[in-house]
Amino acid sequence: SVSLSFQSMIEDKVAIYMSAQIPENGKSNSNMTIQDLELYEANKTECRKDMNEFNTMLWELEDQNAKAEESGTEEVV
Repeated sequence: SVSLSFQSMIEDKVAIYMSAQIPENGKSNSNMTIQDLELYEANKTECRKDMNEFNTMLWELEDQNAKAEESGTEEVV
């Protein structure tokens, strides 16, 4: 399985913590937690950009695993 950890940082503070577990077989499990609500509210555009980047990375890894399963090959990630 693959584990992802990602943080949306504003200056030197964590606004959002994001994580995901992608098992070799089965569905992934992801979580996003706002660590600092005031920081998030003041920086929504940047935080949401980071959230989208995290989701894109997660979806790419899921798609790689799905293709590997379909072709019967080993896990790609």
